[in-house]
Amino acid sequence: MSQLFTLLCFAGILSCAAQEIPFKVITYDKIQRAPVSGAQVNFHDMNSTREYKATTNEAGIADFKLEKGTRYRLDVSKNAQGSSISYLNYSNTLSENDIATKKVLELELEKVKHSDVGNLTAMYFEYDQATLSVDNESSLDNAVKIMKCFPTLQIEIGVYADCREHKDVISKRASYVADYLAKKGESKRVTVKEYGASRALNQCDCSTQATSCSEEKYLENRRAEFKVIAF
Repeated sequence: MSQLFTLLCFAGILSCAAQEIPFKVITYDKIQRAPVSGAQVNFHDMNSTREYKATTNEAGIADFKLEKGTRYRLDVSKNAQGSSISYLNYSNTLSENDIATKKVLELELEKVKHSDVGNLTAMYFEYDQATLSVDNESSLDNAVKIMKCFPTLQIEIGVYADCREHKDVISKRASYVADYLAKKGESKRVTVKEYGASRALNQCDCSTQATSCSEEKYLENRRAEFKVIAF
């Protein structure tokens, strides 16, 4: 959609002025249903390097004006300075349709003790390889630890590839991840999904031969991302 808009724009058929959509994020404490103020909300434009950042006010609200026709990665975090209590980080990918239709996104943040939980950080793979590195196993071990602390927690792990890799590598990566979790006794509450190269985080999507990316940029797309889908 964004590429079509760009073509029509340069052809003079559409106005090149960016179309902005008002978008509101409201954060609540999951247990108390009280607004969570001071939460850091970050929208990362997945078609560029642009970021939109805001902090929730006393009503738990952060207001944005987002560009229409693009996808965003949303990250929300809340750390209590000088306290042993924090919140689980929230991370999700929003499609063009999500941005266009939701307008208001309500999020429930789960309060946790720092000693009980770490962050669900993304994993990365070597080019055309599916085996798990030591760092990848550590990330999965941390996810298992979190699930043991929260018996009702459900997690999705989205597995991706960079656009140059063979198609079968994505299923192999998903299998390695699923098998590792099964050995740890955590297979029922984890859904592993294969997304392939369909959701590049940057311009390295092989859509044009003119695209030139560094290996560091391609590495960003050879990832497995965690998303909390239920508490």
